[in-house]
Amino acid sequence: MLATGDVFAGYAIERQLGRGGMGSVYLARHPRLPRQTALKLLNPELFADNEIRARFEREADLAARLEHPNIVTVYDRGIDDGRLWISMQFVDGVDAATIAHPVPAERALHIIEGTAAALDHAHRNGVLHRDVKPANILLADADGRERVLLTDFGIARPRDDVHHLTRTGSFTATLAYAAPEQLTGAHLDHRADQYALACTLYALLTGVAPFEAANPVQVIQGHLQSPPPSLRARRPDLPAAMDAVLARALAKRATDRFDSCTEFAAAARRALSGTGAQPTVFAGARSVPRYPQPDPYGDGGPAPRFAAPQPNPGYAPPPMPRSSGYRAPVPRRKGGRVAVAVLLTFTLTIGGAVTWVWQDESTWISDTLERSRAHKDLAAMSQAFPQMVPTGFADGPGFEGRECSAYANTKIRNELLWELTFQQADAKWSCGSLDSADTDYFFYAFATAAGAVEAVNRFRGETGDQGNASTGSRTDHHREQVYNGGYSGSAVVSTFSDSARERWVLVFQRGSAFTTVEADMPVLLADIARFPLG
Repeated sequence: MLATGDVFAGYAIERQLGRGGMGSVYLARHPRLPRQTALKLLNPELFADNEIRARFEREADLAARLEHPNIVTVYDRGIDDGRLWISMQFVDGVDAATIAHPVPAERALHIIEGTAAALDHAHRNGVLHRDVKPANILLADADGRERVLLTDFGIARPRDDVHHLTRTGSFTATLAYAAPEQLTGAHLDHRADQYALACTLYALLTGVAPFEAANPVQVIQGHLQSPPPSLRARRPDLPAAMDAVLARALAKRATDRFDSCTEFAAAARRALSGTGAQPTVFAGARSVPRYPQPDPYGDGGPAPRFAAPQPNPGYAPPPMPRSSGYRAPVPRRKGGRVAVAVLLTFTLTIGGAVTWVWQDESTWISDTLERSRAHKDLAAMSQAFPQMVPTGFADGPGFEGRECSAYANTKIRNELLWELTFQQADAKWSCGSLDSADTDYFFYAFATAAGAVEAVNRFRGETGDQGNASTGSRTDHHREQVYNGGYSGSAVVSTFSDSARERWVLVFQRGSAFTTVEADMPVLLADIARFPLG
């Protein structure tokens, strides 16, 4: 951490403005020009991460393309003392997340209109922001009027970027404002930013995000499944037409939204003023974009020609200071006016996967919602062997009081050394007893039948053969477990030939180094004979 008076990359540090997961932002004095800048530094421990470093450098490159009065200016970037840095325009103001909420409608629309103009400029230049939210909108006093500036292009990417710099296993958009296609890993275009802008408008007007919940799973479900919440339910003073505008901008399908952010903002302005035709709320029909097909966001063609933002007749941003009921920014943070620089809010990482389609059954979100392929396998095994494993996915009693636990990703939890052989399974029921003389059993489900066969063959290669037996579609492989040259226990590995169970493997195990296969195997086979395996 740099202290006041330190010099970094020629910049004299005045104070720290903020710190996030990727780095810190400092107020600094330019080494040659008489101005203050916001200096963002990547955390030194992240410098070795090639992906994070590439994302950080790309932020400056993307933002440097954009010259617009509603976008924070990037001046320079470089590397000094093993740390990446970016210098940016310092904005002495507050962000839209810290002002008093709910925000008066006129001011909220003024903020959205300025942000919409910034986003459309970015889109025309081939850049998606991908993290639009109140905290990334800065508000500053400019000659007595409120200026709106969009900041934090830290996770932005060009439209045609196919080398995504967001790892599988991390999600870098703020969940409360993320479009459905962003959650599902589907193709993104400019309308994903519009969706986030609509969420921002709702948050400004109500004080809460559209699908706000303590549980992130509920937030995801809201974006993917729930209809847009009504503004009028929280703000009965607003025109009913505002609900129709937000319903279109928050449509689950990008094709049902407005063609541009400016068009959305203009529709919201008309709805608020009660003038003009109101937008159609699509129930499933596809809207036709105004720019030629094919969609340039899909094939890398020319950028769409959006109409330039037109000022609303008779409306001007309210003056600052305000003396006619217009509330001035009141920071929620303790300490009064806060100097806000670019990127005070950094990339939000949420354990999970970006590449996820709602129909996909193999990712962390589907696991969390208990609708993944692994959960379906766990439920199917519960149904097939109701006396062996509990119903559902929670821990519970198994056969003769054994404690059973369900795992939707067995790579996270393999308790025994020999289980590493089956670590590629998608799901596992683990049932055991505190009595070492009892037989423990494990039910595994693999993604494919070939995967199950491969795991069983590998286990057979690691153990000694004690014969086979067949019962219906089930084949039991009797195995002697030997580790470090000595007997470790007896096991029976069961596979199935019928299509409903061919991806499943059952393992029964008992014994220890203090017994023998001659003593353990007969008991193990007797136990299996009385287990309710169907």
